[in-house]
Amino acid sequence: MTNEPLRSRNVIAARLSEIGIPATAADVMTSASAVATTVGSLAGLRTRRALVAGPAALRDEMSAAGFHLVGCDNPGQAEVVVVAGHEGFDYRELRAATVAVRNGARLYATARDPVFPTPAGPEPATGAILAAIETAAGMPAVVVGKPEPIIFEIACQALAGCELIAVIGDSLMSDIAGANHVGLDAILVLTGTTDRADLAGAVAQPDLVLDSLASVPAAMSAEAEWLTS
Repeated sequence: MTNEPLRSRNVIAARLSEIGIPATAADVMTSASAVATTVGSLAGLRTRRALVAGPAALRDEMSAAGFHLVGCDNPGQAEVVVVAGHEGFDYRELRAATVAVRNGARLYATARDPVFPTPAGPEPATGAILAAIETAAGMPAVVVGKPEPIIFEIACQALAGCELIAVIGDSLMSDIAGANHVGLDAILVLTGTTDRADLAGAVAQPDLVLDSLASVPAAMSAEAEWLTS
């Protein structure tokens, strides 16, 4: 489960398979697929027309959910506006999203992360683009991605029948806080954006801290033995 909206589920599944984790698109949940699921379940939509201010992966997810995509030249036709970070965002897209929302369209976003890490340093993410649209449109968005409960609830529905569900992640602000919000076990791995020093005084707290993902199988086996003992 990832907040990244740029890559499709197929691309991510292929990358997982390349590094030794067999996966298909059905095993992957992106913020783009989660927001398409959420918007697709809305009641009262008459035309199912959407304005997408986001990358191709988000446009594809919205189309697969049964939406007709409108362009920036016809923003007044949109019933919903869906936002995700992408390099193509410009004033024309900002104007179209603003017009659509002020004309009554509902506003949704994949996440509110202001930046994302890169080897060259932080770069603008969905939250930065969303802030501009919310400011101009005068309307707060419904955010679907981590740490909001919506994406975790969708994930739990996909895992129906599982007796024990835990969230494993490297971010206190998205993974661990999101797990805390919905009452799921939270496992922090120290191979990403968080180290042990960050835990002191943090509002979001994990149930278990592991050095890396490689430590997860042994920890899960130990947990299973404890539960059955």
